[in-house]
Amino acid sequence: MSKQITIEIDSEVFEFLQRSATPLVDTPNDVLRRLLLPKSPEGSKEGPRMVAPAPMVIRPPGNADAFVGEFLKREFGPGFNRRGRLRLMFESPEQLFYIQNFNKQSLRLWYRVTENPWRELQLTKKQAWLCFTNPAERFAYVLPVDEVLNRVKRANRSRDYLEVNIDPVASRWVEFDWKIESFLKHY
Repeated sequence: MSKQITIEIDSEVFEFLQRSATPLVDTPNDVLRRLLLPKSPEGSKEGPRMVAPAPMVIRPPGNADAFVGEFLKREFGPGFNRRGRLRLMFESPEQLFYIQNFNKQSLRLWYRVTENPWRELQLTKKQAWLCFTNPAERFAYVLPVDEVLNRVKRANRSRDYLEVNIDPVASRWVEFDWKIESFLKHY
């Protein structure tokens, strides 16, 4: 098995990966492998094949910033502030929450909680929440970090980040085979 490394990509590249994925089948690595390391018959004059992105958006995405503001007020009430330099980490005196957006209709939702926010969520003395939102479809999964940590420990995962693939049809966090329907909120 190849050594796994972590890379950071911007949102435009991530959205391209999502559009290029086969829903319910591909991981980000599968898409990159298909695009960058195509297998072609020996002696073939064909170069790398680019896979056309699958059109997944059925309606225009909602305004993600407006949705996040509305979501925070409805779910956690007033009195929250942005925390430090993390654009989507917010806190109140008693709670800390980190939001990840996936702003289009899709059969697979991909999120990544990188090292810094994941560490802050684990180390806080406040009640901590992970919020995986989909402004385009106006829903969110609001998960207590304590429950996520229990799943991470049970799965014997030791990464400094979280890879999150959610099947919204089954309300299932794929990596942990975890039914998360009870954490689903519609807006």
